[in-house]
Amino acid sequence: MIRALRTPAIAAAGLALAAFATACSSGGGSSDSAASAPATPKAAASGTAAAPSTPADGAGGVGVSDSPALGRVLVDGSGRTLYVFDQDATTPGASSCYQDCAAKWPPVPATTHADGVNTSLLGSITRKDGTHQLTVGSQPVYLFAGDSAAGDTKGQGVKGAWHAVDPQGTKITKAAPAT
Repeated sequence: MIRALRTPAIAAAGLALAAFATACSSGGGSSDSAASAPATPKAAASGTAAAPSTPADGAGGVGVSDSPALGRVLVDGSGRTLYVFDQDATTPGASSCYQDCAAKWPPVPATTHADGVNTSLLGSITRKDGTHQLTVGSQPVYLFAGDSAAGDTKGQGVKGAWHAVDPQGTKITKAAPAT
């Protein structure tokens, strides 16, 4: 009997604590407060967004990875290799990859979140559709649809025009070994 009474009392205490915490965190806080932080991952996890656009979507952010084939390469937040396209303009940066090209080489959404990368190398361009694409050293960067897992570098050297990028923002020109 005592055990049966204790469980509802503990549950009630937990609810009261949660209500108190919610009341203390609401009202007048800035938009980047801890109380509003969970909303972005929840929206991203729902899969309802038409295109990734925030660092919280798993693909956001830029980091560095060691590729056995290419050495140190830039990757997105999911560990996928970032590439540059020789046909893009770099001064000022502009993409020439749209429609079928962009389906195979999705543009990386702009971000300022970086780990192991000099943030002064990061920038963005506005694409024809109004989205903002990440640039590294003024070069628009892309993912490769043929890279199915983190660490893949299958896009390296495709048509002699696509290249992975190193942490200094320089395209890597050496060929990846055949797989």
